Amino acid sequence: MTLSRRELTALLPALAAANAAAQTTPARMLPSKIYHNNQIPYEGDQKKKGRRFFYGTNRSGFNLEMHETILGPGMETHAPHKHVHEEIVIVIEGTVEAYLEGKTETAEAGSVIYFASNQMHSARNAGGTPCRYYVIELRGSEA
Repeated sequence: MTLSRRELTALLPALAAANAAAQTTPARMLPSKIYHNNQIPYEGDQKKKGRRFFYGTNRSGFNLEMHETILGPGMETHAPHKHVHEEIVIVIEGTVEAYLEGKTETAEAGSVIYFASNQMHSARNAGGTPCRYYVIELRGSEA
């Protein structure tokens, strides 16, 4: 089969769209499940380690992720950054210094931090022992 330049030009946008769709991996449907502590390994080292409990789409099509992070004394998760999705941080152990839009505040174990969409944020261990927290990422339709 031979295509003319005109036919090929007409097909290019469709081919590009098909290629982009093929490269976007949709989040899998989240099953009802117990995520057992001893079955989810950590990645990283004593300075910073973490593990993902789940990432996927709920029944209404909303994308969710949940992970745990453990930071050694004085360690920061990453430089301040922002993204579209929102995050809920639940401090389990230690002390977290939360940076949000140029201000810092300390959160102790039992505290909850909410980082809204498109706001500069980061977290740092402000204590002398490891801090541990869970993060629930509300990704919506963003993958």
